[in-house]
Amino acid sequence: MSSSGPASSESELLVIRDLTVTAGSSTLVSGVSFELGSGQKRGLIGESGSGKTLTALAIMGLLPEGLEATGSIRYEGRELLGLREKHLVGLRGNAMSMIFQEPMTALNPVMRIGRQIAEPLRIHRGLSTSEAHSVVVELLERVGIDEPQRRLKSFPHELSGGQRQRVMIGMALACGPSIVVADEPTTALDVTVQAQVLDLLRDQVVANDAALLLITHDLPVVSNMTDEVVVMREGSIVETGATAAVFSNPSTAYARELVDSVPPMSRATDVAPKPATPLPTDAPIITLRNVEKLFALRRASLFDKPQPLRAVQDVSFDVHRGETFGIVGESGSGKSTIAKMMMGLEWATAGQIMIDGTEIHKEGDHSVLHHTVQMVFQDPNGSLDPRLRVGDVIAEPLRALHIDGDHDARVLELLDAVAMSADSIHRFPHEFSGGQRQRIAIARALAPGPKIIVADEPVSALDMSVQMVTLELLDQLKRDLDLTMVFISHDLSVVHEICERVIVLEHGEIVESGPVGSVFGSPQAAYTQMLVDAIPRLAVRN
Repeated sequence: MSSSGPASSESELLVIRDLTVTAGSSTLVSGVSFELGSGQKRGLIGESGSGKTLTALAIMGLLPEGLEATGSIRYEGRELLGLREKHLVGLRGNAMSMIFQEPMTALNPVMRIGRQIAEPLRIHRGLSTSEAHSVVVELLERVGIDEPQRRLKSFPHELSGGQRQRVMIGMALACGPSIVVADEPTTALDVTVQAQVLDLLRDQVVANDAALLLITHDLPVVSNMTDEVVVMREGSIVETGATAAVFSNPSTAYARELVDSVPPMSRATDVAPKPATPLPTDAPIITLRNVEKLFALRRASLFDKPQPLRAVQDVSFDVHRGETFGIVGESGSGKSTIAKMMMGLEWATAGQIMIDGTEIHKEGDHSVLHHTVQMVFQDPNGSLDPRLRVGDVIAEPLRALHIDGDHDARVLELLDAVAMSADSIHRFPHEFSGGQRQRIAIARALAPGPKIIVADEPVSALDMSVQMVTLELLDQLKRDLDLTMVFISHDLSVVHEICERVIVLEHGEIVESGPVGSVFGSPQAAYTQMLVDAIPRLAVRN
């Protein structure tokens, strides 16, 4: 193990020695040791299953039932392992706080935002309701929430993803903790919102002179946010050191593999323009002409006449056979709405959508459409039935679409195509890693033999190394099976790697389109330039 970090010292805020986490006879984290000093920003990186989050949960005393931590975790010289829950409660949110990956899960869905932020202020600082109210309004202003007096009355589902994450940061910093643990705080956010949230987190940590432990699989984010980095693999530390030094010259093959998995557009060096691919001369397989989609909004009162939400407006484009066509934009730009309309899951309010020569109508029989086009969703956890074994998951569309033939043989063929073992058919989705579950989702989408795959954020929740392997798999399958792919993402680096052409959506309208190399290399629209500028870059020493 390489180490160029500071020498260990009991004067550090947090000192971890030989931390081991077990579940029965299984060791999940083994012999982890590092320190965190006042004002220090340290990253904790590694693939899923490397032990990053378990290490963080052990620090906070939040390990799930059935897991046991041994070794030593000392905060300001005080041993935390073995400390009674009532004493840990006094530290959490006060001396140490945690920002979780998914704020929608971490926030109480039936409690208003203001009350949730006020709770640690009343518990740890003994503020009255009115005093806490004033502090909450100030915190919401500090973290960039518009109209804080109104927003503190909102429930979590009434806020956007970026707003919910800002609320989480406000809660974490409410009592001025000396240590902030941030576990994948920006994974599901658009690049522009991610940049805003990271700037906010950095500024607030510095303003509070707090130490930051940032846990993420996103190396460019770690590169821009931390001074020191710890690399974990299979529960153990394999490398530590200054962030720029580790990323510039990794001393272990595993760290080198992580660095090499960063897409070219996410590196600090210039990227060679991607050459344009000549378009086929035959008729396009997908055509959208002047497509609009309106959503009716709920009336606030009997006297209101709400204006409909225009999610997509005047969108026109063609996708040719064999092409990988990208759709990018921030959340709310209309990307997923267009995908659902192409799948027949939503209906266009106006305009025309043609899929392989067939126009999609609300009254049409879409079983034929689903033989032609299938979808790979962002979250395989949500799209795979947890009650079905993998064999049944993949065979489900074959049965639903009444496709004849040997379903068992087809399932085995598909598992082989996505590089999964044959014995996977007997296991449940939860028994696989995130990358493996996405492979299963891809196999299911391929089951009916579609001509078109619509991939909606298919790799955004995956580690960068798993992301790269999944993209290579999709590209290989596209070529082997002569597929056409519509690839939807907020990650421009990924779209640059896999797509030939791209459209950029802002507020439901196309603001720019063309070959991906020219659109991202020389943006003509200010909005596209803003998206490109917001991409986090891996800073390395030359």
